[in-house]
Amino acid sequence: MKLFRGRRETIAVRAAQARPDDGPVIVLVGGADRDALDWAAAEAAARGSELQLVYAFRWPPQLLDPLANSAVDLRARDDVDAVLMNAIHRARRIAPSLRISTTAFPGRQLQALISMARESQRALVVLGHGRGRLERALARRLSRRTTASLAVIGLSAEGSIGTSAGRVVVGDGSPDAVGFAFRAARRRGTGLTVVQPTAEVEDAVIIWRMAYPDVDVRWEFAPGPTDGLVLSESAGAALTVLGPGQSSTYDVLRLARGPVVLVGSTAP
Repeated sequence: MKLFRGRRETIAVRAAQARPDDGPVIVLVGGADRDALDWAAAEAAARGSELQLVYAFRWPPQLLDPLANSAVDLRARDDVDAVLMNAIHRARRIAPSLRISTTAFPGRQLQALISMARESQRALVVLGHGRGRLERALARRLSRRTTASLAVIGLSAEGSIGTSAGRVVVGDGSPDAVGFAFRAARRRGTGLTVVQPTAEVEDAVIIWRMAYPDVDVRWEFAPGPTDGLVLSESAGAALTVLGPGQSSTYDVLRLARGPVVLVGSTAP
């Protein structure tokens, strides 16, 4: 029995080490918030992934030329090109050798992101950290209508430092979330804090620790709701990682004081 278990764990470790981590990083451009673009460019570079810049817009009312034929508004097209070129230049400042593709989507932001996310496996969609209804609606609908992982990027307030500052935090987790968190911690050369782990999460951590023994793991337990402890640990954290399907997920996405990733059903 012990031999069988050891062989099973070895297979699990090899599978963890072989998991692909190269899905595209997708980000909306054209808004005033540049944090999401900067974070997406840095993440894509670290993962060796393609950065996909998406600009969702609406064409102006159709124009007619003197012969009553439809005509393209060249100024509107130039405006779209300018937005995408500015985003490319900004991303190149983060990572000059980054692979970048652009998409101009004539429609709503939600439809644009869903369309892009469904075209690629292991996609990571990046949103700015907004507290308005639009951002919350995008986060909810994307997580329900795609299998992509979702990153909501916010910066911690100056001087706001928790006990997991600089580390990756995983809370309300799943095995996929644990895997995502380990790979993120390893890329960043930092440790991992596991909040209120379930038995399933503990088993996943054991496997990933064997796969990546250089990642320092710390456990955090506290009475009361998990989301409060996750929010406390998120202050100054390099990244907070959540699993899908938790009741407190969107509260953490809205209130966390740093970048948060909600891992999809097929994690990158």
